[in-house]
Amino acid sequence: MRRHYLPYVPTPRGRPPMRWTDTQEPVSCRKCNEHWAGGDPALTIACTGCNAPAHEPCRRSAGGNERVCACRDEAATQLGLLSRCEGLSWDNRHVKPLTLRATPVATALMCRSVRTGAPVSRFVS
Repeated sequence: MRRHYLPYVPTPRGRPPMRWTDTQEPVSCRKCNEHWAGGDPALTIACTGCNAPAHEPCRRSAGGNERVCACRDEAATQLGLLSRCEGLSWDNRHVKPLTLRATPVATALMCRSVRTGAPVSRFVS
């Protein structure tokens, strides 16, 4: 009996869609309700994990960039820009995803693109 070999055909993986956010709009932690009026303090420094510059969202190629990298949060905590989350969590990180929009924000000072597969935020003003 002969073996039949199927040719290897790589499946094309689509790129995550682009979303838009204002990195300086107010954000709150979903666990402890701490509020930052000037945006996420971790975004004021550059990320050493994905090499994103300051005031830019993280740039992980796999997507999920509505949240900052863990190393960026840790660096912000060590610099005193961010405190540990008092909510119940295993890593004491704040849960503060960016507000995602389908189109660029015309009135934003720091409107940036975010590569993520996450849907557009439900409560966008």
